[in-house]
Amino acid sequence: MNILLRLDESLQGRLEASIGEQISDEIVIRGWDYFMNDRVLSLKLIDGDTLFASVHGAGEMYMVGLDAGQFKYSTCTCPQDNPCEHMAAVYFAYTRNAFGEDEAKHAYSRLRNGGAEAAGRHKAQPQRSGLSPAGRPQEAHPDQWLEWMKQEHGEEWRKCHHSLHALQPVLQSLKGSARDWERPLQRIHWMLAVAFVLDQAERAINSVDSFSRYYHEMSFARMAEPWVEHYYALALELSPESMGHDELEWIQFLKEYVKKRALGTERTLFEWTYLYMAICEKMSQQPGWRDREQHALEQTAALGAAEVNLSFIRTALAMMSFFVKEDSKALAYLDQTEFDKIQSIVYPCASQRLDEQDWELFGQWMAFIYERIRSSRNSRTIASFVTLCRAADVDQPSNPVWTRYMTDLLPYSYIELSEHWLSVHKYEEWADLQLLMGIHPDDMDAQDVKDVMKAAPAIMIPLYHQAAEDWIAARNRQGYKLAVKQLKKLERLYKAEKLSDVWQRYLDNLIHRFGRLRALQEELRKGKFIP
Repeated sequence: MNILLRLDESLQGRLEASIGEQISDEIVIRGWDYFMNDRVLSLKLIDGDTLFASVHGAGEMYMVGLDAGQFKYSTCTCPQDNPCEHMAAVYFAYTRNAFGEDEAKHAYSRLRNGGAEAAGRHKAQPQRSGLSPAGRPQEAHPDQWLEWMKQEHGEEWRKCHHSLHALQPVLQSLKGSARDWERPLQRIHWMLAVAFVLDQAERAINSVDSFSRYYHEMSFARMAEPWVEHYYALALELSPESMGHDELEWIQFLKEYVKKRALGTERTLFEWTYLYMAICEKMSQQPGWRDREQHALEQTAALGAAEVNLSFIRTALAMMSFFVKEDSKALAYLDQTEFDKIQSIVYPCASQRLDEQDWELFGQWMAFIYERIRSSRNSRTIASFVTLCRAADVDQPSNPVWTRYMTDLLPYSYIELSEHWLSVHKYEEWADLQLLMGIHPDDMDAQDVKDVMKAAPAIMIPLYHQAAEDWIAARNRQGYKLAVKQLKKLERLYKAEKLSDVWQRYLDNLIHRFGRLRALQEELRKGKFIP
């Protein structure tokens, strides 16, 4: 294996922390076994932040990409949905290559201990029974409800030292206070309760020292995921066309509450922009609502960049235009915002236009994204884009732009592109890609090789040629043995294709070219290629 560079120290710390947080103790142990049995092959560091390697799994070869900067973009071609032992094995292999065997052992020990601590942090906490606020009926104004929430639960965030478990009973209590309400108003009350609890979580994370914040963010965000998902599910149930006076009053109050959070310029843990947009998308169905809200946003923007989050306003205005299919206008707004801050907006928009099969508008979004990722290409910025390209190429195979986008983004698009060409039976393109990337047949997924051998066996001939030549170029006995192994498979392919004369000419030329390599000649004799 060959490591060209080391990860930055802070990146390595983040990667190890992510593995400790997201990979269980049992999986870490299995990853260590994979590493100790030398199952990690072809380890490379790309662009200083992404580790690529192939791992010998249970009879199959898997391709792993570890994104040290943002672990959630890490990938493995194995069937598991969660971070797996192959990822852990790659990290151990990197640690040994970069720092030595002892440091790999230390990393294993740290992850084992970290896994135990993480498990302890996620044990279920006792929950308090729900509370009912006296004198806070359904008819009360929402600002009265919010004031009561603050009085009763406004300091609960101080109990969130390492997790958000202290806020779970708060949310249950707030929801329970509206258990007997009519469903339409109850729905909005519950959304406000979620927003209030998320606001408490923001206060908790801001009390953490900067050194510990990264680790707390991962823990807090994971704990809050079901709360946020419930908020979005409730938003989807909103029915603007049938809302009465009380519901409109509550939804307006809720919208302003999350909007105020989104307008802030401080760093936040949660995506308040999307909590706001979830309301706007539904309420835009009501005549005149979108125009009024758009005007309010424009007025707020006039206050100046020092006082408001202009990125949020431009994103919100873009989505207002998207809702009514004014996509060119939407993209003009987004063009004024840093792409890193809007990725989670642009990809769903492009995906929606793809689902609608609106190829003109979808093409506008894809061109917009491509222009912004091609200069700073890396695995985490292109993953969603390549996924869209694959889907578009299936639905519109006559348009070559989808393939061009994917090939232009190599090597970061390699795994997705390789899988795509196999899925659409473009075996020649698939083989050319393996040759370009220098991937040997023995490093590929065993089932993929079987499928290609069955459908188009001749496609594999150049791949075995390259593998044999690469192993000979290693100039050592083990390399020569592996080269002979590839030559055996190559011979069978040539004969199966009834090209025995071509095979013999190639073999004679190879023996002649490397006649001075005594060890290779010996291995060729053992393989019965030389009498």
